[in-house]
Amino acid sequence: MKINKKGALSIGLTVTTVLLAACGGSNGDTDSTSKDSTKGENQATDQSISVGVLNELSTGDTLLVSDIGTNTAMSQYLEGLYRLDENNQPVPALAEETTVSEDGLTYTFKLREDATWSNGEPVTAHDFVYAWRQAVNPEKAAPYSYMFTSIVNAEEIINGEMTPEELGIEAVGDYEFTVQMTVPVSYFLGEMAFLPFFPQNQAFVEEMGSEYGTSSDTTLYNGPFILTGWDGTNQSWSYQKNEDYWDAKNITLDKIDVQVIKEVSTALNLFESGGLDDAILSGESAKQYVDNEAYVVEPEARTNYLQFNYTDVPMFSNAKLREAFSLILDREELANTILGNGSLPATAFVPHDFVTNPVTGNDFADDAGDFLTYDKEKAKQLFDEAKKELGVDTIEIDLLGDDDEASKLVGQYIQGELQNNFEGLTINLSNVPKNNRIEKGQSGDFDIILGGWGAILPDAINLLDIMNSETTFNVGPYKNEKVDQLLNDAETVNANDPEARWQNMLDAQAIMLNEKGFIPLYHTAEVHLRNPKLKGVEVHSVSARYDYRNAYVAE
Repeated sequence: MKINKKGALSIGLTVTTVLLAACGGSNGDTDSTSKDSTKGENQATDQSISVGVLNELSTGDTLLVSDIGTNTAMSQYLEGLYRLDENNQPVPALAEETTVSEDGLTYTFKLREDATWSNGEPVTAHDFVYAWRQAVNPEKAAPYSYMFTSIVNAEEIINGEMTPEELGIEAVGDYEFTVQMTVPVSYFLGEMAFLPFFPQNQAFVEEMGSEYGTSSDTTLYNGPFILTGWDGTNQSWSYQKNEDYWDAKNITLDKIDVQVIKEVSTALNLFESGGLDDAILSGESAKQYVDNEAYVVEPEARTNYLQFNYTDVPMFSNAKLREAFSLILDREELANTILGNGSLPATAFVPHDFVTNPVTGNDFADDAGDFLTYDKEKAKQLFDEAKKELGVDTIEIDLLGDDDEASKLVGQYIQGELQNNFEGLTINLSNVPKNNRIEKGQSGDFDIILGGWGAILPDAINLLDIMNSETTFNVGPYKNEKVDQLLNDAETVNANDPEARWQNMLDAQAIMLNEKGFIPLYHTAEVHLRNPKLKGVEVHSVSARYDYRNAYVAE
């Protein structure tokens, strides 16, 4: 089968439907065809905008990115084989032609020959070979290395049993390379729109050494924009149009100024004074502006949850304690009253309206059923029983979360519900920048962590992978051999059996939820105030949240 650069890609996404981002009336439709047909008719002279974001950039290295904010940022100035369109479907970017063997085990990618790096060097097949080998090199410790394990020899390389040069990827000249798979993977081409699969220029990376990706000056670009003004730690930077981008003629915005703004009041004041074209709201502000013409609600395929440190805090092995913590939380109140930003209360880990059964058409969440309920009296009973079993009268726990306003609101709500209802329990809140929270999670420096996990593809396995004990971001880690086996079967032996794969995923989620290995809280959404004159912003519910390549400012 061949897929050329003119057509949208459907292979790999036939087992799912897409959770569409709701881009309200303020910024027009998100259809790329209609955008392209109207863009340019009423453009403003000044094609520069200013937007607010919640978190700092963590890295400029595609192999080390571990948070959605940095993923979104890097997707503005870097490009891979594919990118996501306005419907979360992967479409060709650097890939000019893709051929997949009949058995699904060999992929051949032919690259467009007019793509260049910001230093003038061409983007070649060798850049992909180098980057992918680095991704599985155990010395690199890339957090998403596990996503490469369907490629021949990847798992052995990650485990130190083979060398990176033995990975099943090979350049065939400068603009073509092949990939050998261990098993067919229905969503493999969709993964090509995710940063860890992007190319890297070996000469530049090695010249920069340990400084690579630590600032805008030590990072190389091949996307629609170029990152400027980032020193590695500051809270503002810019994306400037990349005049050497292969499709530069269709990029309208000249500059995007970005500010990290954690307080809603600050974002709101800047938006109302004209200092921001896009501001993120939560809590009371989100509810107060629901009738404003700039108001936009954007759902995400993401679940926020509580995760326990099973390694260093033995009390969390007590099932009654975990169950009590889940039952005491009123998720309806948390999502609708505390956050008020379109987030939805979780009844399981995978949200509604995300994926459907390829045979029956049933929604995954409907097939799964509800696992999360609110029962204050039962929660109190279980907590008292847990204390007796643990042989303690008092418990003190640190709850770690991000330092943006929404995360603080959630942390305060959880603290209040637990302390007010469980006698002898003290919850200490610690809110730190997202990058620090991720680092603390990876190092095990927490008791309970308020985390989140979002899909990079419209496929349930993307969300459920966090439950696998070998997944980097399962920092507890939660471990259940049956869950691991079910998830592995869904990605290997049952990869091409839709019904069996579906059941594997349902069963894995059910086991974890019955054990309360994680405690899902809500499925996230964001409320934005977006300048009605800012048109054509593509909003994704998966992977990178925004794409400004088709955006423009209208008069």
